[in-house]
Amino acid sequence: MQKSDRTHFLVNAGRLRRQDNNLYFDKYDEEYNVTSSKPLPIKAIDEIYLLAKIDLDSYSMAFIAYNNILLHFFSPYQSFRGNFFPSSPNSVNKSGFVLLQQLRAFDDKVHRLYLAKQITKGHFVNGANNCKKYKVDFEIDKYLANLEKASTINEIMASEGAFKKNYYRAWNSIISNQRSFKFTTRSKQPPTDKINALISYVNTRIYNITLSEIYKTELDPRIGFLHEPNYRSLSLHLDIAEIFKPIIGDNLIFTMINKKEIQPKDFKTDSGRLRFTNDAIKKIEMNIIQKMIQQTTVGNQKLTWRQVIRREVNQLKKSICESGEYEPFIAT
Repeated sequence: MQKSDRTHFLVNAGRLRRQDNNLYFDKYDEEYNVTSSKPLPIKAIDEIYLLAKIDLDSYSMAFIAYNNILLHFFSPYQSFRGNFFPSSPNSVNKSGFVLLQQLRAFDDKVHRLYLAKQITKGHFVNGANNCKKYKVDFEIDKYLANLEKASTINEIMASEGAFKKNYYRAWNSIISNQRSFKFTTRSKQPPTDKINALISYVNTRIYNITLSEIYKTELDPRIGFLHEPNYRSLSLHLDIAEIFKPIIGDNLIFTMINKKEIQPKDFKTDSGRLRFTNDAIKKIEMNIIQKMIQQTTVGNQKLTWRQVIRREVNQLKKSICESGEYEPFIAT
């Protein structure tokens, strides 16, 4: 599956391989025999999503790294499993100065708390604006007041949890198909119903898009401010994605369900776990890609949503490096 966002999706079992100076995908049948092969033009790819069982050798991986292509790996149940980020002479140069400033901002309790609050404020306001757009009453002032009073990261996370609980509850006044997509409680690993499966998949895509844009800047994705860095996770993309999940992800979910683009038939149960059909993945990805190449006005500029996300990362970098103010992006 290929569309116009320089992003490729492999949704069928097969083999990704290098041949000469290009990539090829060999599609397998149920017995792992090659049924077809197609080229993936190396100069037209920024990232590849592997959503099925894909064979990939080290020779091809080295070629992918050299060409600065990102890989995102998913389980057979569409759960995110990890990323491959190249480190090659063609990679974006990272600044030692920016890294030091990012570490200092993280170690500065006042600066870190400020950045975490601003990111969370962006999440709150953009979520509340969704409710306003659909003429659903949602009182945001109490959540902003609790956020302002927070004096630790844990208190910020607690205020975010309270906000999300009632924000998700408001979805039942936005989503028309309450029989199949009624929200009751958030479940993730694994999602227990159709609406949670849709939220988890779309959110993961926002995380990975955000991570891809961070990778193109000088900031280090390992050091976040709201989400705690640890020995096994990247965290900065989780921070930035909080601002854009309501704007991009949630609105896509509302639209796809209310326009009946996604219906109960698009889900199937495999070994007791929900998963999307391949056709459903294609429909979701078409919507995400079309959104990401759509333009919006920011100041005096027309930017795609990918560019808006990268702009946000650079706005954060400016605050980190100059100890200046940071205002999160608010959709109008």
